[in-house]
Amino acid sequence: MARQKVTLQAKLPHGMFYWVTEVDADSEEEAVVAAENLFLTEMDRIEEWEFTDFDVAQI
Repeated sequence: MARQKVTLQAKLPHGMFYWVTEVDADSEEEAVVAAENLFLTEMDRIEEWEFTDFDVAQI
């Protein structure tokens, strides 16, 4: 198994949400599934969270 960095992107009604993590997987498909499962596990366990980084640009 190789350590892989995965970025998941979800289009939401008012913007985009990104989840970036590292997982051990043998293929790209396994990496995506592992990252999705890790995200769901994190959301189930966490009671409260906040964004800790940001980038603001005028458009």
